[in-house]
Amino acid sequence: MVVLAAALIASADEGLQKARVVSIKKHPQGRIVFWEGRVPVFDGNPVYDITLDWKGKKYVVRYESLSGYFPRVWESGKDIQVKRERGRFILYNGEEAVPAREVSPEDCVPAYSSVAPGSATPQIPCE
Repeated sequence: MVVLAAALIASADEGLQKARVVSIKKHPQGRIVFWEGRVPVFDGNPVYDITLDWKGKKYVVRYESLSGYFPRVWESGKDIQVKRERGRFILYNGEEAVPAREVSPEDCVPAYSSVAPGSATPQIPCE
């Protein structure tokens, strides 16, 4: 129990760290919200997959924007302030903390699949 408490305290003390933005992939149609037969219907809210290099390892996080706004400080090649939490990163745009969840290849579906996916959560088409 003491070891767990010490690990939690050490994790909380890490604070903000730097990560480099390696690449940005914009999904302008947004996420698939439902299917009409085999045709996906998108929500129209842009989604950005951001590849970060943090502590020598690459992570892909998803930033969702209702307006299409993407902060200039997060452009490819720039170092940004981040904080890693369980399953997500907090990206900093100045003083603003923006959550971005980690994604994996399982978070995409074939856009025009012969079988509609069974996932209940909105997804991004694979490319």
